Amino acid sequence: MPEIKALEAMLQNYNPDFSESLFNNLKPIFTKEGNFLEKVSALDELLNNYKNFGPIHEYIFDLMMVHHLANYIEDEEYLDSEEWLDIEDKTLERGTEMLNILLYISECNDDDVHLNIDDFLYEFLLVDEDEFQDEHRIYEDLIDNQDLVEESPESVLSISSKIDKDSELKDLFTPLMLFFQDPKAKSISKAILNTINPTERSLLSSLLAYYN
Repeated sequence: MPEIKALEAMLQNYNPDFSESLFNNLKPIFTKEGNFLEKVSALDELLNNYKNFGPIHEYIFDLMMVHHLANYIEDEEYLDSEEWLDIEDKTLERGTEMLNILLYISECNDDDVHLNIDDFLYEFLLVDEDEFQDEHRIYEDLIDNQDLVEESPESVLSISSKIDKDSELKDLFTPLMLFFQDPKAKSISKAILNTINPTERSLLSSLLAYYN
């Protein structure tokens, strides 16, 4: 299960001292069958006991959401079901933009399609179409700097420091850029991992683990 592998990588690279304990408690919540909203309550209750993982709480939620949706990949009617509409309504304010990249990676893996930043922005998110201007606003920093994927990791880091602290992509900008630079990377250099902050490090490691 790629979501479980990505969860373990996320926790380990955020706080290795407590990651094993939290992972062992989270994995059964992810994998057990049953009502998704009840699983969300269990997730939140558990993470309330691990306050030091607070900054990645909603990213963990994203992984659990993708894990849930993976169970219905063959059910074309699920997204119109009362169950899903209830989940959607009650989790409207939950999660982050990481959900989009996880869904994109999943789609590429399922269709055996090579992923790239242009495809993600313009074919998956449709940021250049009039009805998706909210996405264009959210991903503007990525759109404006997409050429960085052809440059060095150091170039990404020099730009990331200038991203507005209130941007919805503040935590994700560096992980996304470094991921698209080399999505098949089996590991990231220690120099880069030591340069970025724990949240960025955990998100990048999680994306790589999910894709690979």
